[in-house]
Amino acid sequence: MSSKDLTSKLSEYIESCKKCGFCKAVCPVLKVSDHIETYGPRGRILLLQGLYEGLLKPREYLARRLYCTLCGYCSIKCISGLELTEAYLIGRTLLTENGIVLDVIGNLIKSIVSTDNPYNVDPSIKAMWIDYLPEKPPTKGRVVYWAGCTTSIRRPDSALAAYELIKSLVGDVAVIDSEPCCGWPLYLAGDVVGYRSQVSKALRSLEGCGAGVVITTCPACTRSLRDKARELGIKSSIKVYHIVEWLYELMKEGKLPKLQLEETITYHDPCELSRHMKVFKEPREIIRSIQGLKLVEMRGNQLESNCCGGGGLYLALDADKSSNIALNRLNDVPNGVKVLVTACPSCEVQLNTAVRGKGLELEVLDISELILRSLNK
Repeated sequence: MSSKDLTSKLSEYIESCKKCGFCKAVCPVLKVSDHIETYGPRGRILLLQGLYEGLLKPREYLARRLYCTLCGYCSIKCISGLELTEAYLIGRTLLTENGIVLDVIGNLIKSIVSTDNPYNVDPSIKAMWIDYLPEKPPTKGRVVYWAGCTTSIRRPDSALAAYELIKSLVGDVAVIDSEPCCGWPLYLAGDVVGYRSQVSKALRSLEGCGAGVVITTCPACTRSLRDKARELGIKSSIKVYHIVEWLYELMKEGKLPKLQLEETITYHDPCELSRHMKVFKEPREIIRSIQGLKLVEMRGNQLESNCCGGGGLYLALDADKSSNIALNRLNDVPNGVKVLVTACPSCEVQLNTAVRGKGLELEVLDISELILRSLNK
């Protein structure tokens, strides 16, 4: 969209918002910000209105307030049915186009451009998890596992489990040993031009290895490589699945082997997967297909799941508040449950860090780790 189109779209949000404040009750950022209005959904819309009407100038103060976790819970509670996260992203884009980029976000953008990951680590580190596989995987193939930056760098055990699970179910699976970033953080930072370039690079790398089907363990990567790329007119014939979507298709076709595990678990719905992608039935049906396993729901689940604090680049901007959101989420874990399962590497990182911080006896697993464990029993 052009700046004019973005501004026009923003005006629709401003005019449609009733300023009722129902969104405030569920905002995870507002809860850890002393309930200061400008840190919440209604406050952000009012700030955007000031920007639109020329009452506020583009500046860092405004940019900092527009950074939340983009969890989308406010949209669920909006009586006008507004997709409020889109309004915040429009605001971020307009500020970026006006040269207003917070230093930490600017460094993140530079890191993706120079090292192909938002963590500013040497690209070779991103591929280190591959060294722990029992054999060197092929780099070309029809089925490709896309680990993504966060899984490969911060949750390598989940990457290993996902690869082994996919391989056990379909045979050969390829891995890109120099996997680029999918570009999603650039989109979240309002750098749409940079995002288009980066996601196109990622898709070319997949096409170059002969991929027909790509399976990810990161909902953000799924949205980037498939949904947002398609929305922006970036064409690709590759079929991209989040591993939950892929496993669910196998289950419906009767191709998922017998799963068994004696365990009581709970499941945390990642915001990207549940609210933004509407995938909340599928993981539960997969989990309930495991014989001997008991699923106890968290307080706040599915469309009304409480955020872990790890999305929207918010962790990079304010690590302390992000951590407090994760600690709040742990209060929703049912008593007596010792295993917390999710389906997003950012959620894994956030929740696992919070668990260690509180000294809890709670194991945090990716759903691929749970399924692999159930398969091997």
